[in-house]
Amino acid sequence: MLRPPTTPARTAVRPTHDGLNSALSRWLPNCYYAPLGSVTERDEPTGSERSPQHRSGSVHSSVYAATALDVPLESKLHAPEPRAGWVERPALVQRLVDAHAKLVLVDAPAGYGKTTLVAQWRCDAAEGRPFAWVTLDPDDNDPVSLWSHVAHALHRARPEFCVQPILEALRAQPPDVGGAVLPALVNELNTLPGPVVLVLDDYHRVKERSCHAHVEYLLSHLPPTARLVLTTRADPPLPLARLRSTGDMVELRMSELRFTPAEAAALVVRTAGIRLADPDLADLVGRTEGWPAGVYLAALSLRGHPSPGTFVRQFSGDSRYIADLLIEEVLSRQPAHIRHFLARTAILGEFSAPLSDAVLGSTDAAEIIGTLERENLFVVPVDENRGWYRYHRLFAQLLRSQLTRAEPGIIPTLHQRASGWHQEAGSPLEAISHAIAGGDVARAVDLIAGLWSAYADAGRMGTVRGWLQALGDDQVAAHPLAAHCAAWAAALAGDRSSLERWLPVIEAGDYPGPLPDGMASLQSSAAMLRGVFGFEGLGVMRKWAQLAVELENDPASPWYALARTGLGFNLYLSGELAAAAAALEEAVVCDPPILLIRMLALSCLGLVAVGQGRLLRAEELTRAASDLTGLDDVSETPQSAFTHLAAGALNAARDRPSEARGELERALRLRRRVPGVSPWPTLEGLLQLAEVLLGLGDRAAADLLDEAQELLASLPDGAEAQLARLKRLGQELAGRSGGPALEPLTEREVTVLRLLRGTLSLREIGQELHLSPNTIKTHTRLIYRKLGVSTRRQAVEQGHRAGIC
Repeated sequence: MLRPPTTPARTAVRPTHDGLNSALSRWLPNCYYAPLGSVTERDEPTGSERSPQHRSGSVHSSVYAATALDVPLESKLHAPEPRAGWVERPALVQRLVDAHAKLVLVDAPAGYGKTTLVAQWRCDAAEGRPFAWVTLDPDDNDPVSLWSHVAHALHRARPEFCVQPILEALRAQPPDVGGAVLPALVNELNTLPGPVVLVLDDYHRVKERSCHAHVEYLLSHLPPTARLVLTTRADPPLPLARLRSTGDMVELRMSELRFTPAEAAALVVRTAGIRLADPDLADLVGRTEGWPAGVYLAALSLRGHPSPGTFVRQFSGDSRYIADLLIEEVLSRQPAHIRHFLARTAILGEFSAPLSDAVLGSTDAAEIIGTLERENLFVVPVDENRGWYRYHRLFAQLLRSQLTRAEPGIIPTLHQRASGWHQEAGSPLEAISHAIAGGDVARAVDLIAGLWSAYADAGRMGTVRGWLQALGDDQVAAHPLAAHCAAWAAALAGDRSSLERWLPVIEAGDYPGPLPDGMASLQSSAAMLRGVFGFEGLGVMRKWAQLAVELENDPASPWYALARTGLGFNLYLSGELAAAAAALEEAVVCDPPILLIRMLALSCLGLVAVGQGRLLRAEELTRAASDLTGLDDVSETPQSAFTHLAAGALNAARDRPSEARGELERALRLRRRVPGVSPWPTLEGLLQLAEVLLGLGDRAAADLLDEAQELLASLPDGAEAQLARLKRLGQELAGRSGGPALEPLTEREVTVLRLLRGTLSLREIGQELHLSPNTIKTHTRLIYRKLGVSTRRQAVEQGHRAGIC
């Protein structure tokens, strides 16, 4: 199968091109490795960030090498180390050392030294707790990236912290972060023998609402020995008022982080080698309002200035003036070939000599990079081998703005060259990012189409959706291959409305030859989407599944097996067991390389074998499917429910109802995690479990049958066999109830029963009676129990016979 890669993945962030009229806050120093400054403030990444493996420039053998959870991105887990140029802030550090609240919030605009302050706290002699550090970036809007890096950081800080339970939960498809990942993480925190401080640096880069909900969950379950630290430029959507009122939060904001005159003086001395006169220093602090980045920019321009006092008196916080200063005082002093190199490589985010030569069409990049590093010209090495570099964030923004103004037409070409280099180097994530930034939609779509299935297999569809969102709906609609990827992403996520939107685009499209993911054609893709998921009913599903079988005729393709599995399962649902077995045997014999498809084929064939009474064969197939479920951590995916369906049916056939019940209940739990996925496995589980519960005398079967009836009511086409099973089971349940109701209905229950005669849904009945849906469901269950029925229709009929309605 296409397996998740074994090296870390990073999606390149699309570079932006800010003009000189941008807000002042955009022109900020970043002294994570500032040559002379003291303000440590990471700005937004401007390009791809790369793993150490990629930084060597070597070509990766697999395009799927970037999705593993086991190897974190090292640069994200390292806090800034102490530097001689830092301005010490002992009072603020002591306040943090003494903090006992569960949340420490360092919240201020960019350039206020938030990261530096927390790094100083970490290194303070009075602080003995280990720190787990994660530097966030836009990729951490994907919960898989966020929580895998958090787990690795905690393990680095506390080796006793076991990451495996968290990583195993993250491998589920989709990961159940709230129900599995975070409880496992909290459990591990509770077992630690000592305290730990978890720092999420640059938390403002997280925009995904679910990630904020996950952090809120972590805060509410944080053990007393743990602290959570957030550095951010904006208030996070967390219950800050409640945390503040209960004393569970210590916060440092802009007013606390402003430089005092003494701190500003220290920064100017260390950066410019100048001691300003007291009036000039007070003037500088007043003009900048203590904004550390503003002081830093002023200090940079003060180096070698003949009249510091005059400069301070003329200094303004206007962003245009700051940008002009940097242009005049830094860029204008560089030779033409250096300025040319700086401007054109600034779009890369991170760069190496081979990449730079490919983008610029040059041969001297290594020499120029050596010069930049030696002269501390805002270049920062990002790996220990000094093979990859980035520019100071502020400097990179300035360079890109200059390039946008001077040569806007060259920017797409530069991105396209970078994309081509990354594609050849085996780093598809960066290739996709630069292709999108360069407007090379065709390349981006081809790359996405070749990667989406592996990312789906690894539970990383959030990354795929991010690429598609970056392309935009108009481009997806204009490129059938992109619509193909979007449709499969929607189907796997249970998003039927999006699937219905993209299917016509696929069906009307044309693409020569097999698709990059191996499917035979766009027509085959549409046929499998309709024939495997069955969102339009079993009748329509059968027609499209048969077409998919005709189109996918290469036994070496994994889609050959999937097409036959879809048809075989449809035939099984229709009661055509011999035909189902024939189709599924073809799927199994071809040994599909994708593990999930093989597991589906074996499980479905196991269901058929049970239906045929071939229990030994069913046991063999079910065991083989279960063995696959234990591989590659797919046991928690919705698809693995098929294995439990087959095992449940086999146990029921062998008169082992307790074992059957356990397997079937697990199958339903797995399917219900993604309620919008194909309804037919869920329906099969409902009917099988209801039959088992009836045999055990468990009245919970009534709820299952009612759920099955509601599902079938929306998809009746071709479901005659299921309707017949539902009717038979309902009659059996009614026969076991001993006749009409043994208890009288309450007045409210009578009212609900009369409304059940109409077409209103339970939710609409609740709205009619001004009651919640849960209350109506409770009344309905009581009505069923009292009348001895299992479905809505039976309740109405029994009520009519009893003269109630």
